[in-house]
Amino acid sequence: MQSTAFRFVSVIVTLLLAAALAALVALTLRSQPAITIEPLPTSTPTTTPTPTATPFETLGADLISLEGGYRFQPLLGYEVTMQGAAATLSRRLNDAPAGETSNDVNASTIALDVFPLASIGLRREQPLEDAIMQIAQPFVSRTAAELGAIEPIRIGAAEGVALSLRNVVEGVPLAGRIAVTRRDEDTLFVVAATAPTDIWTTETDAAMQNILQSITFFEPIVASSAPTPIIRPVTTSTATQTPDALPIVTVVSAQTPSGVSTAADAESGAGLLRLTPTPDVASSATPTAPLTTLLAPTPTPTSRALRQSWTIVSDANRVNDLVVAGNTIWIATDGGALAWTRGGASPVKFTSINGLTANRLTAVVDCELPSLGMLFGSEDGLQIVNLLAGGWRQLNSRNSELRYDDISALACDVEAGYLVVGYARHGIDVFNARTNTWRHLDRNSGLASNTVLDLAVVGALTEIWVVSDDGITVSAGPDSTFYTVANSPLESNRIGAIAADPGGGVWVGGDGVLYRVDGEQWTVFSAEEVGDDGFPPRLITGLAPTGAGDLWLGDIDGTICRFDPATASCLEAFRRENGASAAPLTRLALDNDDQLYAATAGDGFSVYDGATWRRFFKTNEGVAGNAISAATVDADDALWVVTDAGVQRIVAPTRPPELLPASGVDPAAIQALYAARNGNLWIGGDGAAVWDGATWTQFTPEDGLAGGKVRAIAEDSRGRIWLGADAGVSIWNGAAFVNLTRETGLPSADIRALLADGSAMWIGSAGGGLYRFALNQLEVFTVENIGLPSDTVTALALDNDGLLYIGTDAGLAELHNGVVTPIPAVGERVISQILATNGSIWVGTTDDGLFFDVGEGWQHETTAGALPDNRITALAAVDGEIWVGGATGGLIRYSAPTKE
Repeated sequence: MQSTAFRFVSVIVTLLLAAALAALVALTLRSQPAITIEPLPTSTPTTTPTPTATPFETLGADLISLEGGYRFQPLLGYEVTMQGAAATLSRRLNDAPAGETSNDVNASTIALDVFPLASIGLRREQPLEDAIMQIAQPFVSRTAAELGAIEPIRIGAAEGVALSLRNVVEGVPLAGRIAVTRRDEDTLFVVAATAPTDIWTTETDAAMQNILQSITFFEPIVASSAPTPIIRPVTTSTATQTPDALPIVTVVSAQTPSGVSTAADAESGAGLLRLTPTPDVASSATPTAPLTTLLAPTPTPTSRALRQSWTIVSDANRVNDLVVAGNTIWIATDGGALAWTRGGASPVKFTSINGLTANRLTAVVDCELPSLGMLFGSEDGLQIVNLLAGGWRQLNSRNSELRYDDISALACDVEAGYLVVGYARHGIDVFNARTNTWRHLDRNSGLASNTVLDLAVVGALTEIWVVSDDGITVSAGPDSTFYTVANSPLESNRIGAIAADPGGGVWVGGDGVLYRVDGEQWTVFSAEEVGDDGFPPRLITGLAPTGAGDLWLGDIDGTICRFDPATASCLEAFRRENGASAAPLTRLALDNDDQLYAATAGDGFSVYDGATWRRFFKTNEGVAGNAISAATVDADDALWVVTDAGVQRIVAPTRPPELLPASGVDPAAIQALYAARNGNLWIGGDGAAVWDGATWTQFTPEDGLAGGKVRAIAEDSRGRIWLGADAGVSIWNGAAFVNLTRETGLPSADIRALLADGSAMWIGSAGGGLYRFALNQLEVFTVENIGLPSDTVTALALDNDGLLYIGTDAGLAELHNGVVTPIPAVGERVISQILATNGSIWVGTTDDGLFFDVGEGWQHETTAGALPDNRITALAAVDGEIWVGGATGGLIRYSAPTKE
């Protein structure tokens, strides 16, 4: 089983901290010793049925906990968090502004979990009344809560008991309920809910009843022992569906088998989402021939045995693309995928814990070609939600006909029968479903550039327009045309968006300029010439043509216009509109009702229904930004990280971080972060800066820094700050810098790593080996004189026994008593980070994930398992837990399972 801290502090206590009823119940289940309790008087068991729950609109999805062995139907408006066997549903107050978190005491929360009877001091023969009192009594002893009578209920098809509780927290009257049953003879299933009394009466009580009625149990599946996933060909069946019937999506909280109700069913698929017909769907028992024409993958075993030990912390408000399919908005973000029911208050979130092999998703299209479905582009190929067959699965260059993996853009038209895949660095792949053929285009076969930023397709592959850094390629059969500023009306090669309209024309968005191309005819609309104040003046990053001949366009600053080309004017225009998302605009899209969707890089998305704007924001994301570049832990054991959003303190996985003001150093260039013993926070990148708790102070070479690029920071025993730069080491004594450079004796002044060791400082260089500086003396260790794997030292760490770990661009070694010993388990990979803590060693690489030894031998974790990115950029230890940062995808936290 997982550790107490991991299961309850992370999953339940964080969400129910102020709502003390469920929080203390959850803590009690793990932390209380076995005690004997005299039960309160119970009501006489009768056959009185459980009252019928007030009808709730559901998400249309069965959520499944494979580890817990249960499934249930979530409710629209409740945000769901699943980890291991635990699930928590939480809902903010209806009167809280969209995107803002309401007071935690005023939250409606329902928590589900599973426990071995022995873990709470119970025996098989004891009745459920003993079990529920064992859970409730410690809570009563800690608070002034009042208990009601024990009542018989049904949890799904199982008999159970329930107990009501009431209390006052922070002046707010709270009500709650605990319900228990046996999942099997050795396991207890518990549901605990709480809310302010008025909300409990009007909503939460009925919501809990709906959850209880939807529960079904099956044999749990533990990830480490589950069978290897099998991806089978898609089969179709004749079906008749009523117009209002919606599919049921099964969302699995652990990897390996797809959404299943029995262990035997686990072999039927490898996905995380299974679409099953509703009762309104009649299906023929005789399937037609399998459809395996397109991208039928070769099964690739992937191990996620350790997934129950990991927690993802990412920012899903950095939206790159979205598409509306039926009643669901599918959203590709830098922090995972979101499935957001239209009009709902919160989404279902999917990350590398839930089956993705990459958290950064660049594009999404609804592509119901055979064997496909909802397609997300990533750095690891396609991440697919198949709406016919069900399942998250990955298609990439290793298991399909995709030529490369670095997908940057997607275009699909089911009626026209094509899929076009754009790669960030490798051109495009084109699938023609009508001819069942693939072709690849790059600089050697028709494209002017291998860089693909965006795509647009005219007709049934009549023309493919490909946007790159230096212009536009139009591919039509074997012939191609290349447009740049030199041979077209383009005022700049900087293109922010492209789209084809229903009439066959192509719209191109530039810097405050809109172009329409019909054949060889170009029409130019610039902000100056249009003369409409609503016309976007900056880089146009969103285009959405309508069926009426006009189109929506928006620029990076969020200025949005519905443009009429006939009058060259904005029919509607918005700038920083009330209710709309405020961050940089990344994409515009229309649904079948002509509602406009505006995606942003950091503020979620917003919807314009023709009258008003409404913002949708994933609340309580634990980090802002997903590109982690550095991490440190301060004297108060608080975690600090740097992302593309800035320097921030991580509060909790489900609490918004505390962002510091801008430092003046470009966040994207920061490579080092260090919390000094005096409380100051140092950053290094393009120069350096220090935060004293109130203001930033910047340092550049003009202020005495040895170089302009600072990659490492450390503190010596005298409290001096050492900064490793590209031209030497700068030592800050509180008033000025003292520099060590090539002129003062460094063999190489390109510094990559620093590590304090008592009165000495270890210094890792690029090309000069490893230095030890003590008492104004410099010792140099190299491949030649001591046997280092390489003279480029990239990371350093010291364990409690004085063993020095040395990371290089050719592998890992340890230095002890003057002897260097390579560590073969890591191989000759480029090491980016090393962390030695509590007897464990953690090693990050630049492109092959994480190696670690927690006392049981070396293990290797990659995106084939739980990691969001194989490029490790940060490692930190907080309260015995390991935080890992990647170049994309956010943070992932490891909590070691306890042995029982």
